[in-house]
Amino acid sequence: MGGSRPIRHLPTRYMNSFGFGDDASSVPRIPREAMEEIIEDVANGGREDSGYVIMDVRGHDEIAQTGKLDDVVHTLPLPYIVEGALSMDDDDFEEQFGFVKPSLDETLVFTCKAGIRSASAAKLAQMAGYTDILDYAGGSNEWFS
Repeated sequence: MGGSRPIRHLPTRYMNSFGFGDDASSVPRIPREAMEEIIEDVANGGREDSGYVIMDVRGHDEIAQTGKLDDVVHTLPLPYIVEGALSMDDDDFEEQFGFVKPSLDETLVFTCKAGIRSASAAKLAQMAGYTDILDYAGGSNEWFS
């Protein structure tokens, strides 16, 4: 997290519960309720108004089995992040992955199956220079249960 700047639109109860700004190297893990609010914000206001980019780091085959959490969630499998997707040129990123590369001032929200790969993706995003990052701890296991 960058300094003590709060994440846009995240309710204060979640910010306090997850220690925003307390440790610059930790990525806040959010519960289902916060993820629902973030998805609603993006669905209602789009990426520009909400400031969020939600990315599922599961493989395409996994997503095909369960479906996406929501239509506003982009797919960016973890192996591509490991290979440096978040450091790619903007045009190359969009051409390869089908959505606009997140800018450094947007809040990245990662999800996966159970919160393990999304935590790895969040750390890799930090290494790529992103500072506003959230990790949905429950993943698709919780979402579809």
